Amino acid sequence: MGILVPLYLAGLTALSLPLILHLVRRTPRGRQEFSSLMFLSATPPRLTRRSRLDQILLLLLRLAALALIVLAFARPFLREAASLTFADLTGKRLAILIDTSASMKRADLWQQAVRLAEHELDQLNPQDDVALFAFSDRLQTIIDFQKEGAAPIADKPQVVRNRLKQLQPAWGATDLGTALVSVAGDLDSASDVQQSSLEPQIVVISDFQSGSRIEALQSFEWPKRVPVVARRVSVTNPTNAHAHALPSEDGDASTDARVRVVNAADSRSDQFFIAWQSESVPRPSGSGSAVRTTGPLPDGRGTGGRGDSSVAIYVPAGQSRVIRLPRGIENLQADRIVLRGDDHDFDNTFFVVPPRKLEATLLYAGKDAAEDPEGLQLYLRLAVANDPLRQVEIRPLEDAKALASPADLAPRIVIVSQPLSAELQAALKPYVERGGVVLLVPKDDGAAVLLSFLEDVDVTAQATVETGGGRESRSEKYLLLGDIDFTHPLFAPFASPRYNDFTKIHFWTHRPVTLKSPATTRIIARFDNGDPMLLERSVGQGRVFAFTSGWHPEDSQMALSSKFVPLIGALLDLSCGGAEVAESVVVHQPVTLASKTQSESIGVKTPDGQEKRLDAGLLTFSETDQPGIYRAKVGSTETRFAVNLSPTESNTAPLNLEQLEQRGVRFGADLTRVERIDRERQQRDTELESRQKVWRWLIVIALATLILETWWAGRAERLIREPRETPAA
Repeated sequence: MGILVPLYLAGLTALSLPLILHLVRRTPRGRQEFSSLMFLSATPPRLTRRSRLDQILLLLLRLAALALIVLAFARPFLREAASLTFADLTGKRLAILIDTSASMKRADLWQQAVRLAEHELDQLNPQDDVALFAFSDRLQTIIDFQKEGAAPIADKPQVVRNRLKQLQPAWGATDLGTALVSVAGDLDSASDVQQSSLEPQIVVISDFQSGSRIEALQSFEWPKRVPVVARRVSVTNPTNAHAHALPSEDGDASTDARVRVVNAADSRSDQFFIAWQSESVPRPSGSGSAVRTTGPLPDGRGTGGRGDSSVAIYVPAGQSRVIRLPRGIENLQADRIVLRGDDHDFDNTFFVVPPRKLEATLLYAGKDAAEDPEGLQLYLRLAVANDPLRQVEIRPLEDAKALASPADLAPRIVIVSQPLSAELQAALKPYVERGGVVLLVPKDDGAAVLLSFLEDVDVTAQATVETGGGRESRSEKYLLLGDIDFTHPLFAPFASPRYNDFTKIHFWTHRPVTLKSPATTRIIARFDNGDPMLLERSVGQGRVFAFTSGWHPEDSQMALSSKFVPLIGALLDLSCGGAEVAESVVVHQPVTLASKTQSESIGVKTPDGQEKRLDAGLLTFSETDQPGIYRAKVGSTETRFAVNLSPTESNTAPLNLEQLEQRGVRFGADLTRVERIDRERQQRDTELESRQKVWRWLIVIALATLILETWWAGRAERLIREPRETPAA
């Protein structure tokens, strides 16, 4: 029966109106005066009998015809005697997709999700089948549908409940589109006769955050017979922000970090704090990292005290800001950036592999003692003593054995300030060809012959030029650096306009040289008079550098300048390698580990302390299932890499479900068992009405009644007319 049936049935009460109107006595209203009757007395008519029905049968026929037409429009049917129970419902094939991504760690979202899943299980009937799927950035089948030929699972809803208790949200991102496409495709392509007869349905339990990936739905044609029911879980305190480090501008892990802080669109706070932190104790399972802070942190209200190492930042809701977070020597070994000020801390830690202190050996060939303030070695030792990135050992170059070590064990740099023996000169060339670095710094006139080590360089007859004419008059005349190639790795740290001023360094003595033509030696820096100051020549896999003026006080002010330490640091970077810039990946992204031989077995230590080993020949580690610092050990070499949460997972603002509908997802009705019975009963009634078609017989009877009414009305008219036509006696 349709929605207008109650109106049609109410229309039956209107059939009584003609009868009521006919029986009600109506007295004429109004009074008309006639002049011819004005002198006569009024005589009201005497009522001899009450109004009565003369043609009862005719009235009944007409009322019956109207009633039959109304009933025909109401489309009645004969209901079956059997009552509808839960067992009579059509079976349902229910797929429960529960979100186990990192954003479900917020507040009590996971508890809400479990309760919703249990509610769905409570609504199942014995003829229904259910499957449980967990999804984050990958889909995991927890309990599958009943397969053809497989033994049925007894009390399957209870089994699903037990597995639900074992599930917990992990650290993966949310790929909602791929999960929906995979499950919908399986439901639509069911070939089992028993399973295909069931009504498929997908129930998705998730926080439906805006960072969910739904691109997979773009090229998928959604099955018409597979509806989706969305069950959203939500938090009462939606403020959430996250911070992640951007790549360093110069690739140096020891410099200040550029950090982007992103605030979710539905956040209620806009004031946050970020700081470096270091690990102190292992992180307990299922909780946040236990860390040692490098300074007192604010409590989230922006009330950090004096000495607070955290940096405050203002970020409006739905926007992002980039700030520079000072690293400093005290934070050089900090391995994470932590954000404070939001309601949820699941994404407040960004892991960074701290730069590792490298061990480097520097060989020095010179006559000056290590404590001589007039020599080169003293200032060299002071320059490398406080290097935060390297542990530099300076040893004297006494014989050629130190230069003949294997390439991976030999010292990477040799500094020469005195003439060398024939044996050392012979060993120095193959050392450079294997990848070594040699720096020539003549200390005096006798050592100026070192510059001839560069084969295309001629040392002029006047080996030493004193610009100032003696130490007493140095303040009057001196040379400056006039032309510097700031694209060279040695001077690249000074390329910024803030640091490229070398005018405060005075040079009183230098050894002028000329280059032969053609020359392979490159001039990196010149004095303001045009003479070369720093030269470079590539020899095999190594390099030879040459200063024409020393850094000791006798020759220049270089050792006393603020440029000296970073210049020596750049030289060590070039020869020994810079700070370790470790790889950073997101959760579940594989990492390729380096191994010198395919036969070496690689061991990986995860952030929670577990040891995992890769078989020999395998170089890809894919078990990056949690954020933190991983340590891979190949032989005696340890490599570290950081794993972080995907930035998209921190976009916790609610997703508009219309975006899913626009990509073809068909949402179905969310019905309980009672509502399903009512719907099934209505569908059965509609089927009965369509099969019985009682309305047709009512129309036929109504037509027959109208024909009978017409005949009877004609007959009654003749009976009334005949007495009037009979002449009076």
